[in-house]
Amino acid sequence: MKSESKKNPGPLIRRFYASPLSGEEIEARSFEIIDKEVPSHPFGAAEWQVVRRMIHTTGDFNLIDAVRFSPQAISAGIDALRDGRPIYVDSKMIRSGLSLPRLRSVSESYDPSHIICHVAAEDVAQEARRAGLPRSLFAIRKAKSILEGSLAVFGNSPIALLELNRLILEENIRPSLVIAMPVGFVHVVESKKELMSLDVPYIGLAGRRGGSPLAVSVIHALCSISRGLRHGEDFREKTKSAPSEREAILLMGHGSRVPGAGKDMEEVARRLRKNYGYPRVEICFMSGLGPNFPEMFQRCVEQGANHILVIPYFLHVGMHILQDIPEMMRKEVERFPDVELILGKGLGFDESLVDLVHRSIQESKDLEDVRNRALEPKEKISGPAGTA
Repeated sequence: MKSESKKNPGPLIRRFYASPLSGEEIEARSFEIIDKEVPSHPFGAAEWQVVRRMIHTTGDFNLIDAVRFSPQAISAGIDALRDGRPIYVDSKMIRSGLSLPRLRSVSESYDPSHIICHVAAEDVAQEARRAGLPRSLFAIRKAKSILEGSLAVFGNSPIALLELNRLILEENIRPSLVIAMPVGFVHVVESKKELMSLDVPYIGLAGRRGGSPLAVSVIHALCSISRGLRHGEDFREKTKSAPSEREAILLMGHGSRVPGAGKDMEEVARRLRKNYGYPRVEICFMSGLGPNFPEMFQRCVEQGANHILVIPYFLHVGMHILQDIPEMMRKEVERFPDVELILGKGLGFDESLVDLVHRSIQESKDLEDVRNRALEPKEKISGPAGTA
């Protein structure tokens, strides 16, 4: 005997009719969900507003690992928007996606003429056909006169970003802020890497990911941050006591008795402080060799940190990351019940690692056979137990 079919509950939209939400309420609830699912992250309060909106735009939490901010990027973007600076965009999609009401909420001077996109201009198309090169290259060349002090926004073309990099390097053009999020497979990774090595404020997305919606979301987030400030309030003053000031990052390696073995980690920590504005980045080792985890953890707490993120300085996941380090961290954090201690992700795979290994291969081709390599006596290169 056939069982009776379940009663059709009707269209799902009727559940929404029963508990309706406005667009603003849906957005606010979405942000609440994101905050709940990401209880900790390495960003300052304002940076998190940008990253959170990017996640809201894509539903992709993996963006957390790819977003990059130069020091003062947020304040540079807010200043440019408040001044009503031109916004150069590399695609019509970005131009269409940018909200004039949002822009005008920061500066009433904004109108459609402030958002500049030359990629569909007839003279640009003609030059591209004659040269057999992408239109985006000639579009940004046409915009050169307005790039100084502008917001330059890339969600589509790595070639346009490469040309901007050239203008910065060779012609000393300085946009107020570059949003570097072209997407794709050809010249994408290197265009972003080059931009992030230059002396210009940027918000970028490492790797191949990107796209116009993400670039738009960054501008809209900057508008929201600016609106959150009182009239005339300076963002730099507002964020002097941001939550990130009470955060600390510990890079944890294994440890070695070879003197100077941790100098590369120390340089990474220094660059993180300089390039990304983290107020406190230290190194430590899980073994008793060199600055160990218990002493560096306690030092960070004594310096005022109440949120400490430990990044395992290991390429691969093994017993150290799965068991040894978490057990050690649990033991130490019991001494400080008010401190939040997070074990972050190991380094793992990244596209940039492929380039690094390739470079190592190229630089090693002329080295001699290992049988001809002179080895230093262990007692000469190793320090005593308990030293780095």
